[in-house]
Formats: sequence, structure tokens, C-alpha cells
Amino acid sequence: MTKTPQQKIFELEQKVRLLEKEKSLLEQEMINAVDKANILDRLVHLAEQEYCIRIRKNSLPGQSEATPKSSKKR
Repeated sequence: MTKTPQQKIFELEQKVRLLEKEKSLLEQEMINAVDKANILDRLVHLAEQEYCIRIRKNSLPGQSEATPKSSKKR
């Protein structure tokens, strides 16, 4: 069964509205995530200053990979 051009337009308009709502929600989630990361970064900075300890670990590229297990047999 074929749809009339008006039906297709109506469905596409509904889809556009749905996608715009989803985009808006995702943008707000992104803003919240960035805000949270900034707050946590500031808290770590303040804790490092207050307690004179290093919380952040300086790592070189490639060090974050899993360490290969030794192949020793028992």
C-alpha cells in the first residue's frame, strides 16, 4: 500500500521533531558530563593542594595498555 505525499511529509515531520528532541537531550547530557568532569578535576586539584599529595598519575603514551602476563609455567 503506497502512502500519499501528505502522509510521507507528516511522518517525516514527526521524525524530525523526535530527532530534535533527542538532539536536545543529548546536548544537555553532554553539558552535564563536561560540568561534572570540570568539577571533579577541580576537586582533585584542591585535594592535591590541601593535602600536598599527588593524586593524578603522569603516564606516558602506551603505558595505559594492559601489562602482558609472563609466560612462566608452574
